[in-house]
Amino acid sequence: MQGNRTLIIVNNPGLTPANRQELMNELRRAGLKIINVRIASDHIEIDLYINDMTIEKIKSLGFIIRELISINKENEDKVLNEENAAMTYVRLFNEERFWEAHEALERIWHKSKDEGIQGLIILAAAFVKIQENNPEAFRRLIIRARELITSNEIPWINKENLLRKIDRALTTMKSFKIEEQDLRPIQKT
Repeated sequence: MQGNRTLIIVNNPGLTPANRQELMNELRRAGLKIINVRIASDHIEIDLYINDMTIEKIKSLGFIIRELISINKENEDKVLNEENAAMTYVRLFNEERFWEAHEALERIWHKSKDEGIQGLIILAAAFVKIQENNPEAFRRLIIRARELITSNEIPWINKENLLRKIDRALTTMKSFKIEEQDLRPIQKT
């Protein structure tokens, strides 16, 4: 049995995305069933199948566990309104938890098929690629995100501010924060 899929957030002891493959190999040698690893500036996301020994193995490698998040299909049934999804997206995006940020808007997009929302999802996915040390995929995705955000209205985003930050990120290949001046109040319908 492979266990439950879980996202384990651990403190980053000073690794960069360039260390990702080496870290994945080390975790696999420790007997962990790794799906993916993403390295942010202050944390590492370990996406894996968990069993009774997983936590002890991760601790034995010197990692300090911050959070365990169960990833299962049941969570997909949660109904989020756009305002809650938007605020969750912004919070997770600003914490460099881009994979989760992308997931926060996914259900809203599936219902609405709004291409502006799709642009925000792809924007978060682009930064996932930085954490996975894949700059080519980052460039491809952030350009696509910019196209979708440029050509669509997102009611709760100040598009001009966000586009400036995207342009800077494309040049620097560094993430940014979505700040208060980048947001507009969500209009209740």
